[in-house]
Amino acid sequence: MKKFIYIIVAAVFISSDLFAGGGSVYTRYGVGDLKFSQTARRLAFGEGGIALADYDYMNNLNPASIYQIKMTRFETGLDFNGYNISDNSTNVFYNQLYFSGFKFGVPIDKDYGISFVTGLEPYSRVNYEILQNDSSVYVDPYKVTYKGTGGVSKFYFGLSYRFPFDVAVGANFEYYTGKIEHQSNIEFQSSSSFRNAAFSKDYIYTGVGFTFGLLTGDLSHLIGINEISDLRFGLSYSNAVNISTDTVSNSSTSGSLGSSLSYNEGYGKTYLPERIGIGASFKINNSYLILLDYFYQPWSKYKFQDKQLEYYKDLNRFSLGIEYKKDATKYSSFLELIALRGGLSYQQSQFTFDGSDINELSFYTGLSIPIGFENTIDLAFQYGKRGTTDNNLLSENIYRFSVSFSFGELWFIRLTR
Repeated sequence: MKKFIYIIVAAVFISSDLFAGGGSVYTRYGVGDLKFSQTARRLAFGEGGIALADYDYMNNLNPASIYQIKMTRFETGLDFNGYNISDNSTNVFYNQLYFSGFKFGVPIDKDYGISFVTGLEPYSRVNYEILQNDSSVYVDPYKVTYKGTGGVSKFYFGLSYRFPFDVAVGANFEYYTGKIEHQSNIEFQSSSSFRNAAFSKDYIYTGVGFTFGLLTGDLSHLIGINEISDLRFGLSYSNAVNISTDTVSNSSTSGSLGSSLSYNEGYGKTYLPERIGIGASFKINNSYLILLDYFYQPWSKYKFQDKQLEYYKDLNRFSLGIEYKKDATKYSSFLELIALRGGLSYQQSQFTFDGSDINELSFYTGLSIPIGFENTIDLAFQYGKRGTTDNNLLSENIYRFSVSFSFGELWFIRLTR
């Protein structure tokens, strides 16, 4: 397992995009699409799980949730995203494949719920490509390509602690980093006397933030229903951060007299607003796990270089997740070890244009397959519908397939006398 971990970690740091062919046009704005799940298990839940505490998985949504892990764990995976984008007359399909990050966790003291976790995960992603053919009475016909790539990621490490009254808390220290590149290319026909030109603007981000989490113990005894167990509530809060932004512009022209120019426009600040999440989880008959989550992030406060953007509004996100896993101490077949999941979410996104809000409704499904003791491969699929063709906007059908791996090993044994 250790050699496998080294290979995956090295690959993640080398490149987050394995294949990119364009994506959502809405990622052109601000810092792009926000990411709520980094594993297939979270995706299949509707990208929720604030109130979920597992001994065999790590939860990136709530730092307090890792207090129950029993073994040293490592998780990583791949995501495939497909976008069918349409307006009132045409449609196009784009797709991309990328690493979804990694997490590494170690239980330190099980009696006090002290666990350590570190990881790298995307905070947002930008990936779009727009083609436009144009002409003018002043110049020859030409084609313009607008393209954007990159995103903001965060490297983090954190700790959890469980109080004697069975309430767990946790905190992550987070280092934000990333680069977003916006390109514009003008290309003339080969017979034209005009030169092709390319322009790009790069934004390089660095900054520090924190996420705090709280998770209650089992409160099912308070409602007195025998069929309901492991009732928990969770809370997470990520502080607002001002991340330093270095802007670099580049331009070039082709031909025998072509030229290139690069200059630094200077440093500024990008204000990322705070994020608040609350959730609940409970089991029915010890076989059905139910998750309810709500996220709020006031993107109307977002600022770039001290300027607010008119096409940003507050984000509200609701999700429901269900998991079925047979409750048994002994299993008669391999199929009984498989966990089945489903979910749905509704997101009032941070984007709004000309009075039209860009909202998203998604459905999810997935499963976990054991591949050994404490090891699983998780699969998930999402279908989402976002946007509208009203007011010359775009409608998107989103197809996301995720595969992730969760490995557990017993690395440390505390001797008692």
